[in-house]
Amino acid sequence: FFHRAEEPGETQAKASFDAPMNTIVFGSATFAGAGAVALLGSCFSKTLSKDRGLTNLLIITATVCCWLMWLITYMMQLHPLVKPIP
Repeated sequence: FFHRAEEPGETQAKASFDAPMNTIVFGSATFAGAGAVALLGSCFSKTLSKDRGLTNLLIITATVCCWLMWLITYMMQLHPLVKPIP
């Protein structure tokens, strides 16, 4: 409702925050899409009919673990704990 005037450096700070957030959202959507495709593929497989519940659980678990590993790696590159020595 009320809009305050932005400081000169504020726009740049907002833009630098939006880029990593867009990457995280796009990467998360990519992993969600890959998991959904894998789940759909397992539903149409005739060889997995008796173990469908276990197969779906393994697909979901693998997708979440891969996404979490990607997210941790990406965020560690944004803010490293160790700085290089000049």
